[in-house]
Amino acid sequence: MVTWLGLGAVIVAFVLVSVTPVEAADRLLDLELRASGLGRLTGLIILSIIAMLLIDVYFEEPAYNFFPTALAAGSVTLAVLVVASPLVIFALVLVGSLVPVGSFTFQIHRNHSVEAAVRHFSFVVLGGSLGLGALALSASLPKDQPASTFVLLVVLLFVAFALMLAAIPFHTHAALLAGEAPTAALALYFGVIVPVTFIAFVEILAGSGLLPAIVQVAKVQDLLLGIGLLSAFGGALLAAGANDLRRLVVYAVISNLGSALVGVATLSGPGIIGGIAIALVTGACATQQLLAAGTLERRAAGHRPNVTDAPLAAGAFIAGGIAMIGAPPLVTFPGHFFVDLIAYSVSGFAGSVLVGAAVLVLIAQLRAGVSLFAGSPEGWHVEPRPVAGILGGIVLVALLVGGITPDAFLRPIAAFADEFLKALRPL
Repeated sequence: MVTWLGLGAVIVAFVLVSVTPVEAADRLLDLELRASGLGRLTGLIILSIIAMLLIDVYFEEPAYNFFPTALAAGSVTLAVLVVASPLVIFALVLVGSLVPVGSFTFQIHRNHSVEAAVRHFSFVVLGGSLGLGALALSASLPKDQPASTFVLLVVLLFVAFALMLAAIPFHTHAALLAGEAPTAALALYFGVIVPVTFIAFVEILAGSGLLPAIVQVAKVQDLLLGIGLLSAFGGALLAAGANDLRRLVVYAVISNLGSALVGVATLSGPGIIGGIAIALVTGACATQQLLAAGTLERRAAGHRPNVTDAPLAAGAFIAGGIAMIGAPPLVTFPGHFFVDLIAYSVSGFAGSVLVGAAVLVLIAQLRAGVSLFAGSPEGWHVEPRPVAGILGGIVLVALLVGGITPDAFLRPIAAFADEFLKALRPL
């Protein structure tokens, strides 16, 4: 009953988001609300992912307290996408980052689970404190402050989001979460909350009034570029050495979000479009791969996951890996292409690092594929409930359709990029 009520709530929200006119505005409790094209696109993608997670948990992997947690995450996501105040957006993201992990990882009979939750809470609360303080000060300080004051606030904001996005080197809790949380919970976090956190980051930058300070001091831009490059290459390196499927996916997500941060750090139209596109499709790919990894692990029953245990899930995992690296003709390709292209125009070193990161993620996905498909085809047995395989196929079809007709996906992102550039150079 709870499952179908949850799915019904998600469907109703999906319809409401679809029919809400773009640029519709209102006020609620003295908060300005505004529907944007990017908000609609992100909302539809996130609600679709949550619906798939609800189906997977019901049919495949029961998880304690999942349904209210998933609906809470969806509510926070939609609130982030319509609220205009940067301070409120950040507070919502902070709540959204804490709820899923608290619901799944505090299990008193598993000490590592508690350690994972405590580490995650520590990183997120530290980042939240820095970010809330920086945004509150930027909103209250007079505009005639020295440039160094606003530069310091921007630096604090960058560090805050690096902590909340599990960017390298602030990633140590991510590996523990990968080993201790159920795969559906991991998908809810890395497929929903983390991409929404990235979208909130660029929205806050555009609405906080701090962007001109970034342009005035090149070293601030270099800091964000450095965080992105380190996270992209470090995450790819960790993914290449990952010894299980979950960690591979988590580190690949960290690497892709690092590339997306590089796109934002270029402060250019193609970079903003590419970074947001990468963040959105990475969430869908991570969900596809994590659900497949969970099915493969459960079917393996103690031995190394193999295609003979769940061939449809193995196929979904491989398809998600292809999408994760941005291979054409999937809709994941334009984002990676834009970011790599603009990174090379900014710095040959930055472009080379991103290409190196892509090669490492490709190697990691190939290693996983070879390991999965090591069994003989004669021994393959289709899993009795191929939920992950079917959901993975739906995601692959959606990514393929989006790649064939990318205009509907890229147009709202490009409209937001225009707003971002106007906020960057208000004169």
